[in-house]
Amino acid sequence: MDCLVCHDTTGTYKKSPANAGWPDDSVDLKFVAENVGHSSRQSCGNCHFNGGGGDAIKHADMGSNLAQPHPECDVHMGNLDFSCSECHTTRQHRIAGRSSSVAAAEGVVSCEDCHSATPHLGNSLLDHHLNKHSASIDCNTCHSPVYAKCTSTKTWWDWSKAGDKQRKPVLQDLGDVKGLPDYHVKKGEFRWQRAVQPDYSWFNGSMERVILGDAVDTRADIIALTAPVGMRNDPNARITPFKIMKGVQAFDALHHTLLIPHLFPRNADDSTAYWKHYDWAKSFADGMNAAKLPYSGDWLWKETWTYWRVEHEVMPATMALTCVQCHSSLQGEKTCDRCHQDSRHVDFKQLAHKTTDFRFLEGKRNDVEQLTQSTDYINFKNLGYKGDPIIHGGRFKQLPMGQVDKLNTTSVIDK
Repeated sequence: MDCLVCHDTTGTYKKSPANAGWPDDSVDLKFVAENVGHSSRQSCGNCHFNGGGGDAIKHADMGSNLAQPHPECDVHMGNLDFSCSECHTTRQHRIAGRSSSVAAAEGVVSCEDCHSATPHLGNSLLDHHLNKHSASIDCNTCHSPVYAKCTSTKTWWDWSKAGDKQRKPVLQDLGDVKGLPDYHVKKGEFRWQRAVQPDYSWFNGSMERVILGDAVDTRADIIALTAPVGMRNDPNARITPFKIMKGVQAFDALHHTLLIPHLFPRNADDSTAYWKHYDWAKSFADGMNAAKLPYSGDWLWKETWTYWRVEHEVMPATMALTCVQCHSSLQGEKTCDRCHQDSRHVDFKQLAHKTTDFRFLEGKRNDVEQLTQSTDYINFKNLGYKGDPIIHGGRFKQLPMGQVDKLNTTSVIDK
């Protein structure tokens, strides 16, 4: 990286793909240097919107739409006109923030930096319980109930299918301006999705990662290249939304390590680049030699999963998940009055039965009604609960709900 990557305001600065970070020969460096300025969403996005080689390929919640987002796509950038540096604060050019997919970090950014650990202001019963939830649930679990709302993202990438020069791509229509291809001869087979329900895991801030050169169990059906660390009885873990980037990649059959292919031609005489010759054997041999790692000459194609935490595309509070979206026990006649005495000031049934307004997704996915009518949204059993915590108890307390229903107690029980 160099200064112009972040401080160019002309939109003309770019790197040469095969020249180790040097500027492209077509760039007028004098013109760019005379027009430097503060970083912007666009200058940050020139790199980060294109993670994985294209718009919103790998990041679940970051694409070119965030340059000028609609408020429903991201309330901070679309409604409040935040720049990236509002949250990703910088000191001595160390930019706070880290991705769940890579280990590098120059400081941690969290919602609590601005909103505190009790972000729901007010003295109402709902505020009380939402703030208690904040100890166990990541903010974006409720405030980003779907990802890739405004730009479709790639969710499947099968490298083993690359190289078929006879295969014609089929365009997927997901509501985008143009269709998205299901195949590219250089990269393989794809699947795209729009407005996707995340996968939820306990996360305490640490990630397990397969590092270059690590041996893995290639007998497994799925190899997790990254995975969140945390469990239900970990007091530092919270339920957190993730996009799981799924695909198929090559591993050394003898050494059980992830293989690094040489893809982009270095020059016109390059004899090993896959994107020139479509020969995996030569590509893997060259890539592993460059990485200074052993290569047996044989490989296996294995399904891989990479967890990407949902960080952006925060929706307005009016579009966050509501009580009944997660708690199936609130669908019936008994709602908050399982624990609390009936109140003349609060309509418990109306409060509990209110569903999330997903109408803004109409035209972006076909099953909006299914999202609206669903409950157990985050799948409690998958997170280690016996079922709805209102009935079965929370992480560290067992709620005496059977007794509560019998006695019709008036006390507030912390769940």
